[in-house]
Amino acid sequence: MRWTWMLWIAVAAMLVVAPVALAADRGGKGGDKAHAKGTMVGGELTAVAADSITVAARAKEKGAAPESKTLAVTADTKVKIEKPPAAEGEKPKAEDGKIGDLKVGQRVMVKCSEDGKTALEILIPVPRAHKGGDKGGK
Repeated sequence: MRWTWMLWIAVAAMLVVAPVALAADRGGKGGDKAHAKGTMVGGELTAVAADSITVAARAKEKGAAPESKTLAVTADTKVKIEKPPAAEGEKPKAEDGKIGDLKVGQRVMVKCSEDGKTALEILIPVPRAHKGGDKGGK
């Protein structure tokens, strides 16, 4: 009987430890470099050219100035444009776009290359209405 309980305890411990170990293993040994894989940059487009875009990225700390990030655009860079949902409660759908659809002043979300220098995918999201009224105090 005691062996049965010990077996159950060992199985329970493995179920707790295994996911943590797997998550740590996926992070790699590169610290921030490993985290850079699939990095997202969100903010406002401040410049658009045929071979690059510049995004005023949201600041990491509250109250800090936006950081300007220039990313290369290649023939493989995908542009997705969210369209408003047809009915309430549905999620917006993204359609294929092109670099020419990008305009200075638009809000974008950009998936970057592992080194953080190239835009792999640029999403122009549907503007979201803020819930809870005016929080800007204007």
